[in-house]
Amino acid sequence: MDGGPLNALQTELEQIYALAPAPDVTGFLLSDREQATALGGVAPDLDEAVLVLEEPGTMNLALFLDADVVEQLAGHDVRTDNLGAWLLAAEGVSHFVCLVRRAQLDWPVTQLELELQGEIDKFLLVERLLATQGVRLPATALLRWLFDYPELRTSLDSQERWRYRLATRLARSYCRCLPPVCSEEARRRSLREFYRLAGAQKVQRIRSLTH
Repeated sequence: MDGGPLNALQTELEQIYALAPAPDVTGFLLSDREQATALGGVAPDLDEAVLVLEEPGTMNLALFLDADVVEQLAGHDVRTDNLGAWLLAAEGVSHFVCLVRRAQLDWPVTQLELELQGEIDKFLLVERLLATQGVRLPATALLRWLFDYPELRTSLDSQERWRYRLATRLARSYCRCLPPVCSEEARRRSLREFYRLAGAQKVQRIRSLTH
């Protein structure tokens, strides 16, 4: 399969946040598990990962998506039986775009921020993908669907489980406080300002919105 769906997700994020176009994510796609494992030690139960190799003055990236996940994106339609694949793709593209932007700005990024932004971007991208198919879920339903019952991989250690749960909880709180879709300008302004905050500032912003 070509990388059309992944490129579409990347373009959508760049439009949402008014970002300069990053290199095409499809050029960094890796779907061979053996190769990904050799490069970055991808766990057997992991179907998505951004592999990062930093060297003085340069950063090498690859987006690993298991071949079965990539195959499920064919046709560009979100269905009950391929929603999981779209969520993995959305998260991977989110991580890729965030890492590229931070590298361009020479800004640091933490794993918590990557996971937090990835969870927010999954909400936004699924919302938009469904809308293009004529499906509009109430925001409360989509929040419950994506955030209330997170399934964590059993191979995660306690620190990783804590980080994923915190990122999910913070992302849910932020998405719940977003201006509604009908208030397009206010929503766009809120998202773009938030995206440009540093990681700790994002957490502080969310907590200020919910207290």
